[in-house]
Amino acid sequence: MSTIFMLGVANRSYQVPSGNVYVADANGIIASVATVADQKSLSALGCATLNPNPTNQIGKLLAANFNVTTDQLIPINNNVRFQITAIRVLNTTVNAMSTAVGGLYTAASKGGTAVVANTQVYTGLTNAATALSLTLAVPALVWPAGTPLYFSLSTPQGVAAAADIYIDAEVYP
Repeated sequence: MSTIFMLGVANRSYQVPSGNVYVADANGIIASVATVADQKSLSALGCATLNPNPTNQIGKLLAANFNVTTDQLIPINNNVRFQITAIRVLNTTVNAMSTAVGGLYTAASKGGTAVVANTQVYTGLTNAATALSLTLAVPALVWPAGTPLYFSLSTPQGVAAAADIYIDAEVYP
């Protein structure tokens, strides 16, 4: 996770629910916010995120291989509980993704809980300029910190194909 910088009131202290205390310098800069949860708490106290831009993205897998059925780990940049709100796939390398079918799981070998069902089709990816929102199988679940996510197809595309996968979530301390 990249370093989070925020803007608050100059020389003011901010205590957040995690127990961390942040102090804005003479210019109002709060450097090195420890977690996304602290970032959200500081935002609720009136601070603004400077870097990185505010986002709910907790993970991404760039150039996921859509022509294999093996597990592909999606790195999750989050150290607190989270509820997945959206999974989007975009930037495909093929025109008309037509055969690929598969889902996302909380354990390797299509194990654990299916976050996206193994019946998810990717035909909506018609070119690099299209995005596809995947159907969440368990949208209400809050996952513990450290829960891994694996992308694993049941049916490959049949030709070399790749696309980027982005995971958005609400995070909770």
